[in-house]
Amino acid sequence: MPWPNVANDGPFYLPLTNNVRHSRKPSTTTGMMSSIIWSPTRRPLLVVFSVAMSCVLLISVVYPPKLWLKPPHPSGRGPPGHPGPPPFFGDEDWDTFEDVMNHKPEHSTSQESPFEGDPEETLWTTRAETVKAEFLYAYHAYENHAMPSDELQPLTSTSINNYNGWGVSVIDSIDTMILMGAKEEYDRALQHVINLDMRKATTTLPFFETTIRYLGGFLSAYALTNETIFLSKADQLGQELLPVFDTPLGVPIFSVHPSTGKTENRWGKDTLLAEIGTCQLEFQQLAHYTGRPEYFEKVDRMTRLLRDTQSEDTGMWGTVWDTVTAKQKNDKLAVGGEADSAYEYLIKSYLQSSRHDHRTQAMFVKAINGIINNLLYISPTRNLLYVTDSSATGTRQPSNKLEHLSCFLPGVIALGVRYLPINPNLGYDAESKKLWGWAAEGLGRTCWITYADQVSGLGPDEVMFNAWPGDTSRRRGLWISHVHKWQKTAHSADAVPPGVRDGTPLHGMAGAVMDYHPRNNNYQLRPETIESLYVLFKTTGDPIWRDRAWEIFEAIRKHSKVERNSAGTGGGYANVMLVNTAKPAQTNSMPSWYLAETLKYMYLIASPKDLVPLDRWVFNTEAHPLPIPQWRAWEKEKYWPRTNRTKKPNKEN
Repeated sequence: MPWPNVANDGPFYLPLTNNVRHSRKPSTTTGMMSSIIWSPTRRPLLVVFSVAMSCVLLISVVYPPKLWLKPPHPSGRGPPGHPGPPPFFGDEDWDTFEDVMNHKPEHSTSQESPFEGDPEETLWTTRAETVKAEFLYAYHAYENHAMPSDELQPLTSTSINNYNGWGVSVIDSIDTMILMGAKEEYDRALQHVINLDMRKATTTLPFFETTIRYLGGFLSAYALTNETIFLSKADQLGQELLPVFDTPLGVPIFSVHPSTGKTENRWGKDTLLAEIGTCQLEFQQLAHYTGRPEYFEKVDRMTRLLRDTQSEDTGMWGTVWDTVTAKQKNDKLAVGGEADSAYEYLIKSYLQSSRHDHRTQAMFVKAINGIINNLLYISPTRNLLYVTDSSATGTRQPSNKLEHLSCFLPGVIALGVRYLPINPNLGYDAESKKLWGWAAEGLGRTCWITYADQVSGLGPDEVMFNAWPGDTSRRRGLWISHVHKWQKTAHSADAVPPGVRDGTPLHGMAGAVMDYHPRNNNYQLRPETIESLYVLFKTTGDPIWRDRAWEIFEAIRKHSKVERNSAGTGGGYANVMLVNTAKPAQTNSMPSWYLAETLKYMYLIASPKDLVPLDRWVFNTEAHPLPIPQWRAWEKEKYWPRTNRTKKPNKEN
């Protein structure tokens, strides 16, 4: 199916909403969205003054403090003491979650679901409710046996504190609850946030994980509800994290103590590319909401560092960096662990900036062209397209390893195909767009097929692909070489090159040539493949991606769901081992990303409503949706000076 066309210019944000309704009357909206229409705060409606005063005294004793939260300020401003301009929702209060999510700019590029109104959507409505039910099953198990600790150990119904001891499964899940309309769970989560003391922690705060899970979670919850407690917590956490940037050149160090500000680096002087490049979305959004430029400036320094050190040859960066000298310490080219989200945040920072930051646009184009030219390979028999890693020097021999973590890449490339304007000066013309589209679809197909090939239907965490016969250099499978060869042959206009054509899953077929073997045969409830299938479905409109995601969800439900036992223990979902067997063994872990990412993306792909339009929201790497702001004039001039916004980068490729 061809990729839809999108105008290269025009509005690319959801403006400050000036036309949302003030009415708090019950909505008459029907369908799935009616289940998520509720106000984020509640006040008793008292008619008679004397009765009112009596009720106030009674409620102050009996009911929890949540009822006395100050509702969102009419101007939408943040908590007291924040002099900054109003955040995303603007100068008017809002009525319902649906009002906010369904508001569109006058010239919005958003489109309704390509299948809106189709009878098949009745099936998908039911499936979305099934996903919600499984989320509630998993989350209730956490609430009953592990809250307020970080994560549930589902086989023993015990808890573990592995991310600060602040209840990461709660904070990671709040926006999922909101999107699903799980109001009772949200109310309890809100109370947890109100009571949370972030000056105390079980460890120093790891910068990367605390940023994507907690800071991203608070910011998303604030954007979706306008509850100022979330912004207050986000600002407090932002202040606690700032000392990590106190290095000679501003490269963030591993962790910081929340009360003393003392930093700690568990890797000596080293850090990872992902640590440098996976903080921009959160801190830029926080700067906009609070009016504190220091948040933006700290992470923008890292963006400038990446711009100035991006390889002219490969368009990429090494994965290990020195926090003192800000220099790269290896020449490994990779998009899996240690690097992944740094590449993801390039396109998303550009989109978050409402297309004002042309630095990240140019960096993303250069990086994706480099990835396509250096890291994409096809397998010898089935022509499965995959991304691997190699060195930037010497023979650049690939490892032939595909990580599940790398399966975010097809979705990120698909975002570029859908929303980047054509710009030949950057190395992105019409032919590049076609090549990128092929890469996104071929990679997405392979990530799905590593699930569908297994007896269990679950994908291994890492696989090793076979090298081509007699290929000592291991570079005969370089995809771009096969594309160029194919382009010289006669083919129909709608033909696609090797690596993109559909194939048949093996489903554990005995004796079949898979072209790869599992290197890590576990499934850890990871979201990356479902995430990319979601983005591919939304950007192409092809229902095959939706169907493939549902196959994966059914396999997860079959093998990872932990049934409650007669003793009252059990419940939730679990990681599993040995996915190439009919009955994978469950392990005692339910990571918070299953609630925050895997089930959220599955719900969004199943929902007939386009709940989070990709032209108006960006997801951080923990799947927390952040609205694209309407940046104020002073912000645009301060953060992206006109010279940066108009200067033509050097042509690449």
